[in-house]
Amino acid sequence: MSSEHKIPGKSEQGGKAGAPAERTHKDKKEPPRDPEGIIDMDILGQVFEMDELEDEDDEDGAGGGHEFSKGIVWNYFEQAESTFEKMYAALQSKDLPQLSSLGHFLKGSSAALGVSKVKDSCEKMQHYGNLRDEEAAKTLSDAEALQKIKELLVEVEEEYEEAAEWLKRYYREQEEDQ
Repeated sequence: MSSEHKIPGKSEQGGKAGAPAERTHKDKKEPPRDPEGIIDMDILGQVFEMDELEDEDDEDGAGGGHEFSKGIVWNYFEQAESTFEKMYAALQSKDLPQLSSLGHFLKGSSAALGVSKVKDSCEKMQHYGNLRDEEAAKTLSDAEALQKIKELLVEVEEEYEEAAEWLKRYYREQEEDQ
């Protein structure tokens, strides 16, 4: 059973994302490598391995699908978008403990899928909500923390959109290959 899996964003010379050429792998379900560091492919690869386990249990033996991991990823999208709405509401009401809690929540979900940049930004938000700037090793005032979170929220949403776009493209290309 030979199948080709395109690796989005990689040129034949190993170029950066967005390069026009694509490299293919045969006989191996290898997720695409991400040169930008948007996704930790070691972690996401473990999620993809669950597809293979699901395929082994598939009664018709067809295999080759990504429905299990796709369901997990699409649930993450819904969870992240809902969490961003709650973050904006908490920011509006200046609820720093809630912002810390929401940052912690989305950090965990992002870490489970290897969405690295979002995970790192959410960890910062978690600390800012607790009036801590870990990078500067200092305590923040409420106003400083809220300003940092306001700026960070825009950044983390952009990071999320970039990761979501990459993941959706990956699944779209996998479906095209089947």
